[in-house]
Amino acid sequence: MNPITISDLILINNLTGRKYPGKSLAPHTSEAERNQFNEIKVKLKSIAKYFAMKYNSYYGPFGTNVSPEANPVTRGDTLHNVWSTFFKGSPNKQYSAQVSFVIDRESNCLNVGFYFGRASGHGIDQAQRTMLENILENLGQTLSNELTNNEEFRFNYDQLFDFGFSAYSNGSVLPDHWITSIADHPKNSQITAKVYPNESGIIEISTLDFYVSQVIFLMAAFSQVSNTLYPTIKPLSPQQYAKQAERRAQIGLEGELFIMRNETDRLWQLGITKYPRHVALESAHYGYDILSLDNDGNEIFLEVKSTTRKSQDAQSRKFFLTNHEQEIFDLNKDKYKLIRVYDVENNPISEELNLNELTKLSNGYIVFY
Repeated sequence: MNPITISDLILINNLTGRKYPGKSLAPHTSEAERNQFNEIKVKLKSIAKYFAMKYNSYYGPFGTNVSPEANPVTRGDTLHNVWSTFFKGSPNKQYSAQVSFVIDRESNCLNVGFYFGRASGHGIDQAQRTMLENILENLGQTLSNELTNNEEFRFNYDQLFDFGFSAYSNGSVLPDHWITSIADHPKNSQITAKVYPNESGIIEISTLDFYVSQVIFLMAAFSQVSNTLYPTIKPLSPQQYAKQAERRAQIGLEGELFIMRNETDRLWQLGITKYPRHVALESAHYGYDILSLDNDGNEIFLEVKSTTRKSQDAQSRKFFLTNHEQEIFDLNKDKYKLIRVYDVENNPISEELNLNELTKLSNGYIVFY
């Protein structure tokens, strides 16, 4: 299976910016561009088929599709969205629950996640449209009820937004709002993450596997495979758990780099160039992430706690503090500063927290043997 490349993403972005009078690509694109465009669709479809087959036995059966199916030009003489999907819950993908791979029209990335169909339904009669719209509404209500009443579902759902997923329902919304919104208006609702090519310029299947494995549990709400009272969720593999740890580390590092840039700029204006130091990259024994200076030239220890959630999200108000970090704080209260970074991958903002004023709950055990 050939991966999506940075070249593919750049091409779709370029084609998206053009107009196509006559509703045809041919007069406005080169033969090489059209060939690559068709190759991209083949890649996307193979990706959707791969994951449909992977999860068919657990949540299936899934249908698969790729868009645009026929004419790639819209009625407005622009390029259709380029995406593939595996779906269930409706015979028509536009009125279904989907896991989709959508090439972003503005950034060189792939949007991966759970979608409810956009329910355009051109070319179908009113009776059929009404039937399909009822199916879509039932899918939204079913998932909303599951997320409200099933603790395992809710735990997995909440965790999505710690790994960089965002909720949309006719615009960006907070996770709690999404649950209530889909109960009545699932159309145009999705939970997606932006997946960028790696250093080699490709989006690896193992990376897509991580993101799919995080959202696929939502399909259990519509599964008829199990006869149990509650839908069963496929456990993650050891490799997928390892990817979770890798993703958490990546988010933490992005927050530290954000604060490093801020500190570098602040100290540069004071004429200081030897600080800050990103000590977390040197060793874990420090118990903090960045060694810096205050405005009077005294050393300060910065511990950075990062989240992909927005500051308005109530779930962004919690994080994990290790025993070692607490010990270093207790020994250096006059130097230690705790910095919380919100929305770290989009529009990061930070605030300093006073650890003495926070509520700390024990959430683990010390094991002796």
